[in-house]
Amino acid sequence: MDRHAESLALGRHVTQSARASSRKELEVPRWTFSILTIPSRIEFLERLLQSLASLPATPAFEVIVVHNAASEEEPLAIEARIRALAPTLPVRVYVNSTDATIGGGRRVQLAVCRTPLVAFVDDDLTLHGDVLSSIEETLRAHPLGIVGLPSYEEDTDVRFKPRESTPYVDVDRIRYMPVQGMLVAGYRRLFADIGGFNPRRQFWGEWTEFNLRMWRHGFPTGYILDRGFLRHWHKAPESPTRNMSGREKHVLWGLMCIALEYDAVSINEATDAFWRLAQDRYLAYSFGEQPSSKQLLASVLELMPKLSREFPAIHAFADEARRHPFQFKPFEPLSPDDVGRVLAYADEEIGKYRGVLGEVPPPAPLVQTGWLRRIGRAVLGRRTVAH
Repeated sequence: MDRHAESLALGRHVTQSARASSRKELEVPRWTFSILTIPSRIEFLERLLQSLASLPATPAFEVIVVHNAASEEEPLAIEARIRALAPTLPVRVYVNSTDATIGGGRRVQLAVCRTPLVAFVDDDLTLHGDVLSSIEETLRAHPLGIVGLPSYEEDTDVRFKPRESTPYVDVDRIRYMPVQGMLVAGYRRLFADIGGFNPRRQFWGEWTEFNLRMWRHGFPTGYILDRGFLRHWHKAPESPTRNMSGREKHVLWGLMCIALEYDAVSINEATDAFWRLAQDRYLAYSFGEQPSSKQLLASVLELMPKLSREFPAIHAFADEARRHPFQFKPFEPLSPDDVGRVLAYADEEIGKYRGVLGEVPPPAPLVQTGWLRRIGRAVLGRRTVAH
């Protein structure tokens, strides 16, 4: 990639020295960009951090990087290497080498976040546009529990997420649906109040379950489609859904847990979407287009000892889930009436979290570095994006 190529600029270009100075002079941040990474993705992490350095200086933010891998290297050396990737950014580094699963890393991310607002960002992304201001405006205007942004494949105009095939309801410029990872933003205290990250999710399904729990607690989730956006760089190694070794059992384990936790074992109208997606999408992309009964049975039997150990906790979780204000099932399509009922509930409950947004800030100039100008295109300026 030619980082010096010239193309369309998003806003006013600000020099690196001015950017570094402005970051140091900012007030205490109310936002954290929280990133989970592993050693084999250092090139992608660098690209992401440089895109964060190009964002507007306000609202103020800090960056958390959780190095999620067992390592014999000293934590201070890991921290120094990561901070050197973007020296103008306020970066804090944590080393998680005990439970270095994705779920374990997510729990560390939430535990060490010290700002009232947080955006979990995958390390194979870059961010473009007025990201934080657009999310803040959305949180002020709508009682959302989670806000997401659209992502595009590499440097193309082909949208990756949200997928058109996933059921959604469009209301007042928000696409109400589960926010399928990538960037997940919201109130840190709300994320903790609904229980944080499920301890039984290891390498797959943590966001699926978290979104479902947010809706069941009465806080909707959805995407802003007409402001900032993400680029997803697909070639990152060790993707839990594309190329990670052992992903078949990770997916199967996640499906088994969510079915037991949310009473979706029986096949009926409410659970039909869960069973259809489990068969047609999730088992297919983990085991292959036509998984054999022998493969599935062998994998289930291998997971049985683990299920036996976890069953008391699953049973207790399911008891608690039956007391949620809303009883949506996994992958159950939401109707406009469903969205309206949850919005009405959230309007009454969101006030306890909104105070952290503060006063409405003045607009800030957008910062872009040269190489990001080449790949960053303002969503509103496009004419070829398929929605």
